Amino acid sequence: MIRDEWTYHRAKKFDKHRVRWHFVTRYFEIEAGNEPRELYFRNDDETEFGMIRFEQIKDFPYRDWEFLMNKVLNNIPFRRSLLDEDTRGVWKKNWK
Repeated sequence: MIRDEWTYHRAKKFDKHRVRWHFVTRYFEIEAGNEPRELYFRNDDETEFGMIRFEQIKDFPYRDWEFLMNKVLNNIPFRRSLLDEDTRGVWKKNWK
């Protein structure tokens, strides 16, 4: 059985142009040693949606989640490579 958990990041995040961005992390529990994670993001006016997935958290290439969120915010070519309009539906969930 696959179990997942969603965590909305409540800290306000802004890019260089003072546009607010929202982030949510999806954690999976599949089997011991295999913990996929997904980081979803969108801008405040809901015109850009995206996601980055890591199949195993032990292979996470960044210092921490904060570093990755800042990279999404401030590295426009990186962010554009992750855009995925299909992730729009994720934001209909209520994490509050």
